[in-house]
Amino acid sequence: MDKIDKIITESINKVVNEKIGYYREPLLEMARVGYLNGQLEVYVKTKDGGSIPHVHVRDTNTQGRLFETCIELGRNMYFLHGKYDQMLTKKQCQRFNEFMHEEIHTRTFNGTVYEFAVDMWNYNNSHVNIEVEYDANDKPIIPNYDIIVPNK
Repeated sequence: MDKIDKIITESINKVVNEKIGYYREPLLEMARVGYLNGQLEVYVKTKDGGSIPHVHVRDTNTQGRLFETCIELGRNMYFLHGKYDQMLTKKQCQRFNEFMHEEIHTRTFNGTVYEFAVDMWNYNNSHVNIEVEYDANDKPIIPNYDIIVPNK
């Protein structure tokens, strides 16, 4: 990023942080996957230093100040670490599972939200990639997120 881009990005983030009254990750460090019922936001952190492919799930209202967790992409397991130590309710797990199975059809992408999340991880975190597996009918094999277990 050249100097002027850096100045603009830092300025935008400073204004956003001042307006919402608490720290927020810089705007350019996330790739949004989507929303669960408008209450939870699912996103992939860009340039994630970890080696476990995962998505972040946080409350929409406070952008993670009250709730945020991480869920692995390759299996139905939380990736609990640091401040990301919370878990979804049973109902939220079921909704997350439904969400990951939803279809997305845009000009540039056709597939499930799960496939999109995997693409976002691979695109933004190229040091550790994950491949979507497909069944005999060419349907993606998606972990059963109805039940998500802790990684500890």
